[in-house]
Amino acid sequence: MQQHEEGDILASHPRDGERPPEQRLVGWLAGLVKAHDVGALADLRRTRIVTVSRLLAGNFADGDKEGIAAFEQVAYLFARFHAGRGDAHYGFGSLGRAMRNIGGPTSKGPDNDGCVRLLNQILVSRQPPWRRVQHAVDQLRSDKTAPPSWAQLAVDLRRWNDPGKTVQHDWARDFYLPPKKRNQS
Repeated sequence: MQQHEEGDILASHPRDGERPPEQRLVGWLAGLVKAHDVGALADLRRTRIVTVSRLLAGNFADGDKEGIAAFEQVAYLFARFHAGRGDAHYGFGSLGRAMRNIGGPTSKGPDNDGCVRLLNQILVSRQPPWRRVQHAVDQLRSDKTAPPSWAQLAVDLRRWNDPGKTVQHDWARDFYLPPKKRNQS
């Protein structure tokens, strides 16, 4: 991991308190892409070993167990999505919204049977569906479409087991309902 200026990693890292932790995480990740810190990004893609980069990503969650797991996973997905890229994509909307763009030229999102199956597998999962979400992000990358908001993804995965399953409901709405219909309901 490169240290770009004296104390730079920790200065921009975890507790600068002015922004929510998920935004600080994404800011740090985007900084790694912009600085071309391929070593740190490669470390984030290593899931079988504990790396400094992975620990730093988890530290943004301020200590709660679900948050640490969610932030480490989002850092991993961010690093996978940005492998070989020189520009950072911050993403937009929920994963459900982003998945509307998965598919071929004749069918995307709700009109694509494979995409619908993938979303349904994600939505019925009792625990955060790490591998299925990874598959969705990999599809977005291969289709050259925009990722979900990384900050929102961190929040959503952190809240996956909240009562009422609001994350799953929001992702389904974002996937199936066009933006104009959502705003009218």
